[in-house]
Amino acid sequence: MKNSSKIVFEQERDFSDKINVTFNFVTANFKPLCLSLLYLTGPLVLIGGIFSGLVQIAALEVGGLAQGQSPEGTNPAEIFGEIIGKNTAYLLSANYFFALLFIFLATIMVSATVYAFFIEYQESEEPTNITVSMVWERVKGLFLPVLASILSVTIALLIIVLAFVLFISLISSGAGSGVGANLSIFLTGMLCFVTILYLGVIFILNTPIVAFEGLGTWEAFGRANHLIQQKWWSTFGLMVIFAIINYFLSLIFSAPSIIITFLKIFKVGAGGTGNLPIIISTIFATIGRVLISSLTYVALSFQYFNLVERRDGNSLKSQISDIGQKKTFENEDEEY
Repeated sequence: MKNSSKIVFEQERDFSDKINVTFNFVTANFKPLCLSLLYLTGPLVLIGGIFSGLVQIAALEVGGLAQGQSPEGTNPAEIFGEIIGKNTAYLLSANYFFALLFIFLATIMVSATVYAFFIEYQESEEPTNITVSMVWERVKGLFLPVLASILSVTIALLIIVLAFVLFISLISSGAGSGVGANLSIFLTGMLCFVTILYLGVIFILNTPIVAFEGLGTWEAFGRANHLIQQKWWSTFGLMVIFAIINYFLSLIFSAPSIIITFLKIFKVGAGGTGNLPIIISTIFATIGRVLISSLTYVALSFQYFNLVERRDGNSLKSQISDIGQKKTFENEDEEY
């Protein structure tokens, strides 16, 4: 017997309903969902946070900020060049690369964990009994497809951007620096921005489609393009709202890191005594940001199911089918 208190996924919802159901779902399943995220993404986030802390320390040392040193240059050009050179050095460091790598993998794991939790929730008779091991069994089958989908669409978007950049460079080199050339460059740049924005909103639906329907990346793009018709703006608006929510919630976790960084710069109190506080506070901030990002994937999942119901009406078809089956059973009972 199905649990009547379970949240129905495939249901048409207006904009405010999607926001409400996202927080209702997270609140109702906070313990199993939070434990799954902590256990499955925690190691990746921890490593990423450590490397991020090392990068933060290196950033503070640019221009001698951490030691109170002054740049060695004697004129503004030399000072600027010295600072830029040091910035480039730490941005191209191994610590920066590994920080990006592990945070990227942690982000993939967060999305795969949320989608796995949705699948387990939908198929479970009692969602409160969902365990980390149950979610992990599903994550193992979702991680690589989700990773492949995100990498594919990211590369596709980068290729489009590079194509526009090349086109703009050709315009600027061939048309000189007149008003017409500047206008052409501006319009091309705007076209690039609009194209990336439009395709990016469609691409963002790829991952839930890959996870819930098992389609390949480019099949998922066709499916996303089908689902999002006449609902592009609502999808875009929902993602903007949760980006804002994520930003302000992340500030709570980032506050200790920001405070310690300022203390380090001005050598005040414990902030100036060592690098360990920076690393710990950066790990805390990284864990917070990554875990809070799960809200976006929950909202995106409900948007996916909302679009599926609007376009395909699977829930309505199932209800009609159930009515037909009920009618048949009633007729069979009457025969006896």
